[in-house]
Amino acid sequence: MKKIFFLFAAAMMAFSMTSCLDQSEEPDVQDYTITASNIPAANTTIAAMKEKFSSQMSTNNTFKQVNEDIIFEGVVVGNDISGNLYQTVILRSIESTPGAADDQCIQLGIKNTFISPYFPLGQRLRVNLNGLYVGNYSKTPKVGQPYYTSAGNLRLGPMLFQMCGTNIQLVGKPNTNAPELTPLELSDDWFKDAKNQNYKNSPMLAKATGIIKEMQGNKAERPSTGELSGEKEPLPKIFAPKALYDAGYAVDRTLVTNAGEMTIRTSTQNDIAYLPLPADSRTYTGIFSFYSGWQIQLRDVDDIYPMIK
Repeated sequence: MKKIFFLFAAAMMAFSMTSCLDQSEEPDVQDYTITASNIPAANTTIAAMKEKFSSQMSTNNTFKQVNEDIIFEGVVVGNDISGNLYQTVILRSIESTPGAADDQCIQLGIKNTFISPYFPLGQRLRVNLNGLYVGNYSKTPKVGQPYYTSAGNLRLGPMLFQMCGTNIQLVGKPNTNAPELTPLELSDDWFKDAKNQNYKNSPMLAKATGIIKEMQGNKAERPSTGELSGEKEPLPKIFAPKALYDAGYAVDRTLVTNAGEMTIRTSTQNDIAYLPLPADSRTYTGIFSFYSGWQIQLRDVDDIYPMIK
């Protein structure tokens, strides 16, 4: 009898505590103290910072640790909301003329399974580089920390999530109408000009219009065997079928534009990967980087216009 009484009392206490909570309220992740609150005012810009570390930014897969307070601000124009940009936040310069020399972006690598709730589009960030590493990963300028790949190579990867508490500060609230969220619309001649194909313009938020070529076979190595895949385009045609992924677990599509061919790179198993592949001309907005040619990574399904229904 006593046992039944205690079980009943415990159940009533749990019910009472639960009923005190407002079930309609959802926690605001920005209330959690995962970012710093005492970083001094910015003392440089993204463009000046990239110039200061131009050697590390422009020489493939090199990086350097920063041991002084180098502080800049930027607006989040890309994140992992769809899963296509992995452990990545893209910051764009504030208060600069679109397309001007000081209108530049930088990639922040942050090690966490889902970071967009903490760093939504339009959120202004203040970043102190002290203790972090700057350089590039596969020619894309980046801020993060080094790690060893499965092949034993030392590369610049994402910073540990707890570093957000000392090196990144939220400034104000997210502004979905921030001017920095307007992608660049660059001319065909601009894309073709070799002088623009450098670390200063990589990464950047821009758009391109064209038709995606049908893939006849995968030219990349299969991660399991290292052999070339003879897979044909599987049906139905989608952006990133597993049958065609490469060693980076992504699929490269060729976008034919008036400025020449570009690559649309899509990771497997995300919101964009399963979209039907358009056969007509579309405008693609995303994060552009330059390797041997221009590469685009879409941020979300809404980065395709007209939208795919």
